[in-house]
Amino acid sequence: MRGIDNTMLSYLHTYEAYRIPKGTKVLGSDGKEVVLSEQEDKLVLTEQAGKQLIKDRKKYGEMLQLRAEVAAQETQEEAMKKHTEDQAKAMAVFRSMSKGDTVPVTDENKLMAYDDKLYQAAKIAQALAQMAEKRTEDKESLWDEREEAEYAKKMEELCSESNERALEVGTKSQEFSQVQKQNIVEVDAGQMDFSKVKVVNLGSGVEGMNVDLSI
Repeated sequence: MRGIDNTMLSYLHTYEAYRIPKGTKVLGSDGKEVVLSEQEDKLVLTEQAGKQLIKDRKKYGEMLQLRAEVAAQETQEEAMKKHTEDQAKAMAVFRSMSKGDTVPVTDENKLMAYDDKLYQAAKIAQALAQMAEKRTEDKESLWDEREEAEYAKKMEELCSESNERALEVGTKSQEFSQVQKQNIVEVDAGQMDFSKVKVVNLGSGVEGMNVDLSI
C-alpha cells in the first residue's frame, strides 16, 4: 500500500472475489449468456464486496466534492471580505474629495473603478470646495501597497488551492478506483455454478456479482 495517502486508506476495505476461469460462460448484465473472458481468468466480486466497493467509492467522492466546495467557499469569502473593505474605502474617498481634500491618485482611480458617476460627482464637489476654501490638504492613501500585495498573494494561493481541490474530484476518484482493485482478494468459490450467476461491470475494470447498482 506504499504511496497511498492516509485519507484514501480510511475509505478502503478488502473486497472478496471469486476467480472465474477463462472461457467460462456467465450471465451478463442484460441476462444473456456471455463468456467473461477468453484470454484470462477473471476475479469477480461477491455481492457483498461489490456493494462495499460502490459505497466506499461514493463516500470518497463525496469527501472530495465537499473539500472542493470548502476551498471554493473560502476563496469567495475572502474576495467578498476584500470587496466590502474596498467599498467602504471608496465611500471614504468620496467623502474626503467632496469636502475638498486632495487624495492620492491611487484612491481616485479606485473610486473611479468602483463607481464612475460617484467619482465624477466627487471631482465636481472637490473643485467647488477647494475654490471656496482653497483647501490643499493631502491625504494618505487608504489602500496600503503592502496589504494589497499580501491580499493578491493570499488570493493566488486560495485560488490555486480551490482549483487543485476541484481537479482532485476527478483525478483522485480515478486513483481511488485503481487502488480499490489492489484490495481485491480471491476467496474459494466452492462448487458454485457460474453459469447461473449474473455478472455486472462496476466501473474501472472491476466486475461484480448480483450487485444492485442503485445503492
